[in-house]
Amino acid sequence: MSFAEALVDRIAEPTRRRTIRLIRPRAQLKLAAYLILASVAFVSLEVFNSWAAYARLAENTLSFAPASLTQQVLDQTQDYLQTSLALLAGFAFCVLIVSIGYVHRLLGPLVAFERCLRALRCGDYAARIVVRSDDHLYAEVANQLNHLAAQLQESVRSHAR
Repeated sequence: MSFAEALVDRIAEPTRRRTIRLIRPRAQLKLAAYLILASVAFVSLEVFNSWAAYARLAENTLSFAPASLTQQVLDQTQDYLQTSLALLAGFAFCVLIVSIGYVHRLLGPLVAFERCLRALRCGDYAARIVVRSDDHLYAEVANQLNHLAAQLQESVRSHAR
């Protein structure tokens, strides 16, 4: 057994059931959820701090303001609260979309590697990995694995003759 075959067997060994947890969609969503929770927590603290400062300012203003301005101050306070909550919700949504997108972008090629290795393990030496043209991070590894698969395919052909 050549080094390349041993490497493929070691990587794709079914008895060890190697799994990369980050390529599972549930883990991607959990990562996005953690990022959102952390972001929402910090933004909520900032909103609470701003709201408390604004409430104190509004309260002081109301104590000195004539009765005709009281409703205007209360309306502005309500508008501030609604705007703050809308911005917080928009921020959380943006963090969700961006984090899911980037996690998928970074870990998506690993699914292709896993499929190719599974196919090689099952004897399909014609399997190749195709990564996006701008996935420079994985392109070299994909080329090497494709080259290995071609060598294995050629080796099987030569032994079959």
